Amino acid sequence: MRARELTNGFANRFLMLWAERDKVVPFPKATPQAAVDALAVRMLGVLDFVQAERVTERDHMRIELTAQAQGVYSQLYRGELIDDSAGERVTALLERRAPMLLRLAMIFALSDLQTRIDVQHIQAAMGWIRHGVESAKFVFVKATDAADSVRTSAAVKKIVDFLRIKGTATRWQITTECFQGHASKATIDAAIERLLLASPPQITVQPEPRIRGVRGRQTNIYALSVGRPVSDIEK
Repeated sequence: MRARELTNGFANRFLMLWAERDKVVPFPKATPQAAVDALAVRMLGVLDFVQAERVTERDHMRIELTAQAQGVYSQLYRGELIDDSAGERVTALLERRAPMLLRLAMIFALSDLQTRIDVQHIQAAMGWIRHGVESAKFVFVKATDAADSVRTSAAVKKIVDFLRIKGTATRWQITTECFQGHASKATIDAAIERLLLASPPQITVQPEPRIRGVRGRQTNIYALSVGRPVSDIEK
């Protein structure tokens, strides 16, 4: 792939999975024929169930999500599936995580001879998506960027926990009380930016009302967003 294909919508059409050899076996043991035959029988059963001979027709079998699966997917869609903490390049590579998750879940449901995607199918599909996310990070994120991301994630969690207890806080209070001066300005800036740019925003910022006649720099007040959904951003 060319460099531009990493961000122009081409590369994110593929689920990238890192794999490596964990042993060297000159003469690998053959898979028992009974296991191969059993897999073939199961595959034929799936193809028969999905009416594979009608491949040229469209929409002849409707696949739906159960109510429970919809709940799990909705939570993932608002949280982990839109996590952009790995940076712009990796986020661009993972832009199609949500539709890929549904396609995998559909395949798993059909493999169980079901036309309804259930929670276990969503969870199994999400396992593959998570592996794809970690694979993309492993390949495309520099070691220094990864270290910065870890520091930012830790700072994000600390700010969220601090605001959950305190309610509201100024930037000065976040620096001195939450971090007690032990975090750099760049780390705190990155954490606050991640919280503000999350979709939906995880925190709000409002200017503190000015006292008439008092001059000086405007003070911002930070607070957790009302109805803030549970998401992976704090992890």
